[in-house]
Parts: sequence; structure tokens; C-alpha cells
Amino acid sequence: MAFIVTYSYTDSIIDDVPESFIWGLEVDKSYQDIDSRNQLNQLFNDCQNDSPSYVLIRSLHELGDSFAEILRAIALIESLNIEIIAIDQPYNSSKFKVIDNPVYAEKLHHIWQQIEKVIYQRKLQKGHGKNRLKNLPPPGRSPYGYQKGKEGYIINRSTAPIVKDFFEYYLRYASLRDSVRYLKEKYNKKISHSTALQWLKNPVYRGDLAYKNNYIISNTHTPIISREEASQIDRLLKSHRRIPSRSASSSHCLSGLVKCKMCHSSSKITSVTQRRKKTKYLYITPVNCPQKKSCSSWNYQQILKETIEKICFDLPTIVNNINSPNIDIIIEQTENLIKEKQKIINSLEGLISSNILDEETAKIRKLKIENEISQLNNQINSLPPNNLKEMIDNLSLKQFWYDLSEQETRFYLREFIERIYIIPNLENSKEYQIELDFIFT
Repeated sequence: MAFIVTYSYTDSIIDDVPESFIWGLEVDKSYQDIDSRNQLNQLFNDCQNDSPSYVLIRSLHELGDSFAEILRAIALIESLNIEIIAIDQPYNSSKFKVIDNPVYAEKLHHIWQQIEKVIYQRKLQKGHGKNRLKNLPPPGRSPYGYQKGKEGYIINRSTAPIVKDFFEYYLRYASLRDSVRYLKEKYNKKISHSTALQWLKNPVYRGDLAYKNNYIISNTHTPIISREEASQIDRLLKSHRRIPSRSASSSHCLSGLVKCKMCHSSSKITSVTQRRKKTKYLYITPVNCPQKKSCSSWNYQQILKETIEKICFDLPTIVNNINSPNIDIIIEQTENLIKEKQKIINSLEGLISSNILDEETAKIRKLKIENEISQLNNQINSLPPNNLKEMIDNLSLKQFWYDLSEQETRFYLREFIERIYIIPNLENSKEYQIELDFIFT
């Protein structure tokens, strides 16, 4: 009966500890190293006394830190007539024990090239991982608005004001297209829409560092925008995802929100001018009405007026009757969790001085807890405003809406309204009703 053992090596900075079921079959003994080769040396000693039939490994690179070490380990195990089987590479000792076929020679050469590449990549990853433990920036160019200092990102005084102005403009008008155009006109700074969107989402501008595998460490450097501004940007981006991308940056506040309740057709906004007159008339027109008698266009200003009137009438009643969780209680509970995790971080120094943890293990643990704290902070920042009922006093006043600009009206409409439905009267095309679908209902 075959005697099967397994060996795995884990570098705690860049690897996850493997699960026992990855081997796909029952094994007689497992050797597992974390940050050292003690179990590998034990495997060598045990093989000389009681040789197994097979040694299963995930990849040949786990047998050493260099290509020479890996070759020595393979030679030592195979000299004892033990079969090495690698799961991630097409390597079986019996296939390459005697190579008298150029095809197998080419395969083995390809495996060695792959191993050398993996060794090089892991050295880079470990270097990056050590920087991550020190809360240093990831490799690559600094984001626009920052430059690299000795201890991390520092504000670039020549470019940071441009980024700050971009964020302020976007928060004021909630239009990505207009914000990009604004940078070009004022600063002659040309960026693509995708780059602008990356700026809005980038944790760096919020004072956080972002690494691979969604590792985010909070408060590592000076932010360009505040947490409140970041939360508002996230809500704007979320509201824009509910409407077509071309409508998101439209100058018209109703763009992307209006839909026919009867035919479920989305709508477009068209501008009409009379001959020899400068006055423009805006109309909302269904795009794909399937009915024989297509839905007629509706006057834009009239729809906007009736929408505002319905908001002022319906919103106070809906908010007063809404059964939503207490935001203050959620924030308090989450902040208590953050304090508990911060206590764990503070206790790590004592564990190091007591020789319970070595310094590198403590840093890895600290990094994981800081990432958990960042996720909890993001949960707090993503919560809706906790003064919703106070805001209703203003939102239920018609004059409040009429004093807003078109861009400001667009911001508030998308903040609270999911969809504006128009219910046409089939017998009289000029008559219709409006139905509002509020986000929190």
C-alpha cells in the first residue's frame, strides 16, 4: 500500500495557509512550514529512515528560496526512490528520471523557466509585502496630487489644489463630464473620464493606502478630501449607477429619472426652438414606446413643477412612517468594534516584549486588524445621513426647490428619488399622473 506524505511552505507575508483538503485524497502524513524550513528538514530525515512512496507538493518552488536550493531538495528526495508529484506543474519524478526524448527535455526546461519566474515574482511580492507592513505606499508612480516622501505620500503643493478643485466642482454639480471639462478649461489639465472616475474612487485621496487583495489601511497620510466629502461622493456615484451613463452628467435634472409607467420606456429630453425666437422649450419624450399610438411628449418644466409639488406633499409622510434602523445606534456599535480592534493592536507591543509573538508576525497581525478597521470605517461612511427627518423640513418647501440651480436640483433629486413614473391617459394624451419611487421606500 502506498505511503503518501505532503509538504507545503507558506510565507506569511504573501501567502495564505493551505487547507488540508487541497490534496484531493487522504494522506498519511503532512509537513507544513510557515516562514521557516524546519519541517522540510524533518521530511528529509524521516525519508531516510522510513521512505514514503510519494511526496505531494503544490509547486516545486516551495522546496527552497532559490533555484539551487530547489534542485538540491529534488535530488535528495529522488535519490531515495521517492516520487515527487507537483499539483501546479506537470512534474512527476518518474517522467523525468531518464530523459531520452527531446519532447520531455523541452517540458522540463519549461518547468525550470516557470520556477525561476515564480521565485523572482515572490521576491518582489515579499519586498512589497514588507513595505505594506510598514504602511509604505505600493510600488509605482504616486497618484496625481501626491509625491513620495520618506514615510509615505506627502502633498504635492503644485498639483494637489487642482485635484481639490476637481472634487469640489464634482460635489457642487455632480457631473463627471463637466468636472473633466472644468479642469481642461481652468488648468489646461486633460484627463479621461475613466481617470476622473478613478480619482473619485481612489482611497489615496481620502488619506488611505490601498494594496492588492482589497487591503486598505486608513489614515496613513494627509487627505485631500474629508470623510464627509468622500461619503457624499460615494452616494453620488451610487445614484449615478441607477441611471444610464450618458444621463448621469446631463445638465438637465430630470435626465435619466423619467420613465413611462404604461410602456416602461425610458425617455430622452429634446430641445425645441421657434423660428426667429431665442426661447427654448424642453420636452420629455419616450424612446421606445411599443404601443400603436405612441405616448406623446411631455413639457419638461411642467413635469419638473409637478414633481416638486409631489415631493413636498409626499416626502414628509413617507419619512415619518419609514421604519428604518437608528443610524446613531449603528454608528455607536461599529465604533465600539473599532475600539476593540484598536485595543488588540495596542496589546501587540506587550506580546512582542513577552516573546509570545515575534516582531514580523505582530506586524502581519496589525496589518490585518487595520484592514478590518478600514472596512468598519467604510461601513460608517456608507451609511445614509442621520439627519434625514431634519432635512425634510427644507425639502418639503417649494421655495427651497425653486431657489436651487438646475445642477443642485439634479443632486437632490438623485439623492432621494429612484424613478419618476408618468402614467399617461390613453383617452386624452394631454392628461397624465405622476408617481414617485423614493429610494428609501
